[in-house]
Amino acid sequence: MSRSDIAGRPVHLVVTCANRKTRIVPDHLRLGSLHDQLPGKRFAAWAHRLSTCNTERVAAIDLYAGEHWQIARRLPASLQRAAKLWVCSAGYGLITADAPIAPYAATFTAGEADAAGSSSSAMRDWWSRLNRWNGPDIHAPRSFTTLARQNPHAAVIAVLSEAYLRACADDLRQAARCLASREQLAIIGPPGRCSGIDDLIVPVTATLRPVVGGSMQALNVRAAAHLLTAAADDLSHTNLRKLAEQATATAPPDPSRRPNGQKLSDKALRDFIRGQLTNGPVTATSLLRQLRQSGQSCEQSRFHALFADVAAKVTR
Repeated sequence: MSRSDIAGRPVHLVVTCANRKTRIVPDHLRLGSLHDQLPGKRFAAWAHRLSTCNTERVAAIDLYAGEHWQIARRLPASLQRAAKLWVCSAGYGLITADAPIAPYAATFTAGEADAAGSSSSAMRDWWSRLNRWNGPDIHAPRSFTTLARQNPHAAVIAVLSEAYLRACADDLRQAARCLASREQLAIIGPPGRCSGIDDLIVPVTATLRPVVGGSMQALNVRAAAHLLTAAADDLSHTNLRKLAEQATATAPPDPSRRPNGQKLSDKALRDFIRGQLTNGPVTATSLLRQLRQSGQSCEQSRFHALFADVAAKVTR
């Protein structure tokens, strides 16, 4: 199938969910409230809670909040043809934007209190379990693979953060095989994170921030809106990648980017984390942001791993 053949075909847009919600999340619908460490039992308990809770359901598109989601919900309007919006959720799995869901807290970001697992393999296992669960709509596809298999001639564009990209990598790789052409699948997100699917990535890096504006937290989805608008009706992977590379190559310097901070040792980072945890509950993400704002430096995955280790010892 040539790139021109993709024009006019149905479009499915899948975006990472948002941590912020428009409704209060009950304690029992926080993934961190489950203490069983056996994956099967933990997932069964989670699915049971979501399925049987008395909490009022609301359409997913109206539950999520924040800068990322405000851009994400408008992505279909960036296209010249009708598109269906989907959500990649660590709590519910793959769901349509209009699926009725309860307020919940779950994430694929390691080190967070409501993380789906403590390792990459655990995150992938959790996603595969979500794929096999009926979820809020028994008639809708529950995985990228099933979505592609049921729509082999559609364009599938996924806008995913690094953590969600890693969790869904196996599913995305299989989905590419189910489409009539690999040109129909484009994953807009950070490059170089998963070697098995890097050829499917439309690369988004911090260099694009002065082009698309906004915060780093919304970079992927803002870049997606920019690229979809520029692509007109050619949503092939090749064209989207070319547009991303051109935008990156011609991007002006970002005056808001902080200079590289001083790197700290593991001991210094552990002491910092331990000291902050004694003041009350806090997330790894907010602590890392605080650290970087002070002029210090630490790679995200390293900080999250240290945070999880220290937090586990503090709570014993």
